[in-house]
Amino acid sequence: MQKANKKISYIKKPFSKRGFISLGFSLAALICFGMSLAISVHYQGNGGVNMAAWGLSSLIFSLVGSFYGLISFAEKEKNYIFAKIGLGIGSILLLIWIGLLVVGFAG
Repeated sequence: MQKANKKISYIKKPFSKRGFISLGFSLAALICFGMSLAISVHYQGNGGVNMAAWGLSSLIFSLVGSFYGLISFAEKEKNYIFAKIGLGIGSILLLIWIGLLVVGFAG
């Protein structure tokens, strides 16, 4: 019977630098999305230019956050946890904004 190889690596991998950037942009997009949503609810859907500015900022931040999340996986031998979180948040917000734009233009 052969003995199983149970090696444990105690070397900590450094975090991906672009992963931090991705998480920062995605969190900024989430904050802008929340502000846009709060303004829309407060003014009962008639938020005007202020709401549109927060929404557009959220869309742009989520796009940039998703982009940095994707390119952070090109860094070798890094810990990608922040990149995965940033990519997840940015991608979900991007899908929400694209859905809202499609519904807005179709209606």
